Amino acid sequence: MGHALHEACRVLKPGGRVVDIRPYFPASLGNRRHARQQVYCQVAHEVNQVATLAREYVDFHFADRVVAEAVAGREIVTGARTVFVFRHYFDSLELFDRCRAMWWDKAHIPVADRRLLERTLGRHPSAVIRVDTPVQLQVLTKI
Repeated sequence: MGHALHEACRVLKPGGRVVDIRPYFPASLGNRRHARQQVYCQVAHEVNQVATLAREYVDFHFADRVVAEAVAGREIVTGARTVFVFRHYFDSLELFDRCRAMWWDKAHIPVADRRLLERTLGRHPSAVIRVDTPVQLQVLTKI
């Protein structure tokens, strides 16, 4: 993120824009359960939270710091900003595990959460696994 933002600032003309979109795990929330990706089992219209994904947040916090430093250094200003939830759906535990390992930096599920997920899927074979990821989108403008 650091190199990409510095390079964007270098090549953009004043008034040029960069759209920053990435998972939102602010340092102020730390590694609290409610600040993680949430895992749900969805059966028909019933949705039950069964787990969270634990991971290393250093890279996300670094990206936040790089943007804050660029704003403080008057290279860019922040414009429109929003936070939303991006939902991923999986129809099997195997697909969920494969995608988790490939997309989410090998994010892991605490053992107790994993057991609850497996028990829930065992009781409801037609359940869909839903993972909610907080995402931020902000427009940065070069000064």
